[in-house]
Amino acid sequence: MTPPKYFEDFTIGDAFESRGRTVTEADIRMFIGATGADHPNHTDAEYCRHHPIFRQPCAPGVLALSVVDGFIAEEITRKCALVLNYGHDRIRYLRPVYPGDTLRAKIRVTGRDEKNADWGVLTIEADAENQNGELVLVNVNKLLIQRKGSRWSGGPR
Repeated sequence: MTPPKYFEDFTIGDAFESRGRTVTEADIRMFIGATGADHPNHTDAEYCRHHPIFRQPCAPGVLALSVVDGFIAEEITRKCALVLNYGHDRIRYLRPVYPGDTLRAKIRVTGRDEKNADWGVLTIEADAENQNGELVLVNVNKLLIQRKGSRWSGGPR
């Protein structure tokens, strides 16, 4: 078992590439069912046929962001002692994500700030592309990560 990572184990410039994840019609329907985000952009094919941007119903942007959050969890947070999502500073949805699109993300550590003796804040930039290499989402995310020597005993594992 790999020892957990702490704030001090990350440096600016650390980079990760996610695996691919195909967004399905079922993902979109389940997300809409869980959130009530049933705008015609996501549910009405006829509406989308007449829309200047969409060619068919697409995934809600926050569903695509959730996929990227999963990539960040897989590459970083699941490997940490204690960690919390501290917030998103910037999110842009650049292209629609349609059922059948496969997303991948390039994830980089772009900032490190010591918060106090127990916690540090990492700034993470994650850019998601579809299977055609088109940028669909950019995200600047903050992670609150336990520091080595903090008063906490390594996390709830």
